[in-house]
Amino acid sequence: MTLTNQANYAFRAMMFLTRENTGEWISSAVVAEAMDIPRMFLSRINMQLVDAGLIKSRRGAGGGIKLAKNPESISLYEVLDAIDGPLILDKCLGSPEEPTFPMADQYRSFFQDAQKILVDKFSQTSLKDLVEDHHSEDSG
Repeated sequence: MTLTNQANYAFRAMMFLTRENTGEWISSAVVAEAMDIPRMFLSRINMQLVDAGLIKSRRGAGGGIKLAKNPESISLYEVLDAIDGPLILDKCLGSPEEPTFPMADQYRSFFQDAQKILVDKFSQTSLKDLVEDHHSEDSG
């Protein structure tokens, strides 16, 4: 299981915006270069993050992007959900139909538990938490 490139780039961009959270507009080109994100990918990601209410975007001279709310109040799950949709580990969890193969109950139960652990971890970790954890590793 691997995050999509779009989710990976969205996390990187949001980390940068969290670290540089001065309330000023930041050029997408600056974010893309600093975080090693292809510019075309970032413009598509920015649209999704704007639609989700996680960032604001302004075109033209002096424009750019910035966080739409405090980084303490933006969970990693919100970012992931904005880009990839809800986290579903196995298709049986996203389907209204119950699986009918032998031992399906055990299978489904395991993946429900694993999915809950991941969703909880992503939901309980804010952008600020992620950046501060990353920061402490740099200085340690």
